[in-house]
Amino acid sequence: MDKIDGGNQERRVSAGVIPLSSSGALSQGEHRADGVVLRRREPSPKSGECLLFLRGMGAVWVGAPGSRNRFGGAAEPMTWSSFLLYQSPKRLYLKGADIAEDFWPVKSSGRTLFRAANWCKELAACLPMRYENDAVLSLFWGTMKNLSSGMSPILLDVRFAWRWGNIWGVAPSLEHCPICGAPLFADGAREISRAPDGFVCEKCAPRRARLQGERLEPVSPVAFGVITSAALRPAERFVRSEPEMRALYKADSSLAKETETIISWFYSFVRTI
Repeated sequence: MDKIDGGNQERRVSAGVIPLSSSGALSQGEHRADGVVLRRREPSPKSGECLLFLRGMGAVWVGAPGSRNRFGGAAEPMTWSSFLLYQSPKRLYLKGADIAEDFWPVKSSGRTLFRAANWCKELAACLPMRYENDAVLSLFWGTMKNLSSGMSPILLDVRFAWRWGNIWGVAPSLEHCPICGAPLFADGAREISRAPDGFVCEKCAPRRARLQGERLEPVSPVAFGVITSAALRPAERFVRSEPEMRALYKADSSLAKETETIISWFYSFVRTI
């Protein structure tokens, strides 16, 4: 696997591309693909399956009977591997895996495990089956590497949630009002609000609330500044500025709660696809 976008640790998954036929189906036989386990289901020792997120193919359920004993850590969620797969006439099976990264530091801490498990949950719920999503896969890999290196989980969650939505073309603009199109902080404006479909500028918010009967949520300038910095800054600059942004959460206990609300809102956009 080679390096990709999203910070010093972010890299693009390469090699192990599944060869699909012109109809989008796999030919019968063995195939190699790089990716990650998102979920594992094993109702009994003789039956089981894993949800893999693979380069060139996207999300796919594969048969993996006795996965806990046969494949060990390679069948654990959040584990990245080069997977050996077998396409039978009926379904795709997992035959083996060469582990590339198990992210044990992430799994061994409740604070980081919570974030990573939620990312797996959101991906499992929102990714379309057997539809290539390599840009999201690369984003996930880089986010996990940065989490493993000790970067702030909440800032990485902001970046992951918004950038995932941006890849799919549904993320709310962090620069322009969706009503008038003007910059959110144009003409010396000091406040913005959050509507169901985006951040609304100071001039449009009162009229929007009055005409549509919506309750717009005010967004503090500090929270908006942190969110836009975490989401929009290029990888290297984001990594350099992370300690400064992290310090803001120690100074303001309400900032984390407001950020968590906005993160959940960001995920609501990808859930609509």
